Amino acid sequence: MPVLSMSYGFLFLCVSSGDMDPSSEEESGRQGTLLITATVIAGVMWWIVMFAAIALGATHLNLCPVQQYVPIFLIVFGASNLLSLFLTYSKSTWKDGIVSIVMTTITSLLHLFGFCWFITGNIWVYSVYPPSYTPGEAKYCDRTTYQFAFVVLTVTWIILGLVIVCGCCFSILTCCNIFSVRQQLTASRNSFYGSTSFEGPAAGDI
Repeated sequence: MPVLSMSYGFLFLCVSSGDMDPSSEEESGRQGTLLITATVIAGVMWWIVMFAAIALGATHLNLCPVQQYVPIFLIVFGASNLLSLFLTYSKSTWKDGIVSIVMTTITSLLHLFGFCWFITGNIWVYSVYPPSYTPGEAKYCDRTTYQFAFVVLTVTWIILGLVIVCGCCFSILTCCNIFSVRQQLTASRNSFYGSTSFEGPAAGDI
C-alpha cells in the first residue's frame, strides 16, 4: 500500500502552507527542513523493508503451508510499494505532456491495487494468528516470514492512523486560523470605516 506517497503529500501540504508572517519565515524554513529530512529517512527505511519483503517472500515461498499466500503477499506488497515510490519520485520530472498523464494514471491504478492487496494481506495474515512455528504441524508457518508480514501490516496500520490523525489536526488548525484572520479583518474594516465616517456638527454648533 502506498503509505509513503500519502505521507509525502501531507508533508508538502504542511510545509507549503506555512505562516505568511515574514518574521516567522526562518523558523518555518527550519521546520520544513526537519520534516523533509525525517520523511526522506523514513522513505529510505521503507525501501529497505520492501526489498526485504520481496527477498523473504521469494526465499520462503513454500514454508507457510497454513496460509501459502503469505509469502506471495510479501513479494507483491514489496514490489508494488517500490514501484509506487519510484513513480512518486519520477512524476516531478514529467510535469506536462502525455508522459505525465500516463504516469498519473498508472500511479492511481497502482494505489488502488495496493489498497486492495493490503486488505487481502490482512485477511491472509491475521486469520491464521497465531500459527505454529514447529515444522510438520498443520498450522505451521516459518517464524521469520509470518512475523515479518504481521509486523509490516501492523506498522502500516499505525502509520495510516497517524496520517489520519495529523490530517484532522491540520485541518482543524487551518480552519481556526482562517476564522481568526477573518475576525481580525472584519474588526479592522469596521474600525477603518468607523474612523472615516462623516460626522455632522453637534447640536448648537454654528
